Amino acid sequence: MNRDRGTETVGDSHEPAQGWTRLAPLSGVVFFVLLVASAVTAQDTPEEYASGAKVLSFFKAHESTTKASALLAGLGVVFLIFFASWLRTYLRSRGASALATAVFGGAVVIGVGGAARAGISWALASGHDKIDPSAAQALGVLHASHYPAVVGIAIFMFATWLSVLRTRALPQWLGWLALPIALIAIVPPTLIPLLAAGVWILIASIVMYVRGGQTGRAA
Repeated sequence: MNRDRGTETVGDSHEPAQGWTRLAPLSGVVFFVLLVASAVTAQDTPEEYASGAKVLSFFKAHESTTKASALLAGLGVVFLIFFASWLRTYLRSRGASALATAVFGGAVVIGVGGAARAGISWALASGHDKIDPSAAQALGVLHASHYPAVVGIAIFMFATWLSVLRTRALPQWLGWLALPIALIAIVPPTLIPLLAAGVWILIASIVMYVRGGQTGRAA
């Protein structure tokens, strides 16, 4: 790795990269912090098929915390995509090729699902006095479903598992840890796979940061 004047070598081509890429893996740490903050800030929402009146009453009572949670979730999506972009580059430089693209694609699906859910939360909190109860009930059902995000988690974790096994770009135990998360994600949707994926991303971020962005083949 070249540390002269804040640059480093990234990729097998040994091209010098700007110094900011040294910190790029830590975008995953920021994502995890925002994910936890959003989850802690959020209140327990009504059950999936609650009446529209109950949904509107809930979001009226928790307007401020709901908006704060949605904002944190939206910011989390931003850092998730930054992390996934870096992870794709990291894996591709180690020979993951198409699997690295699948990893990034899975993260994009997670991001779309997370952003959509945050948007629904914000809409219900902002429009609790304007939205028709029937519309609120429909939005409440969509809000209670984590399905788009967990589909993305399954793709992200399966592709990461295969990439690590093939390339050893990350420790093997970290690759195997991705497999049960992917399997959990395909059962009835809950927040558990998202939190588990967040922990995995946190660990992977730290591992890549400690390695300093090196892409030489690991043992």
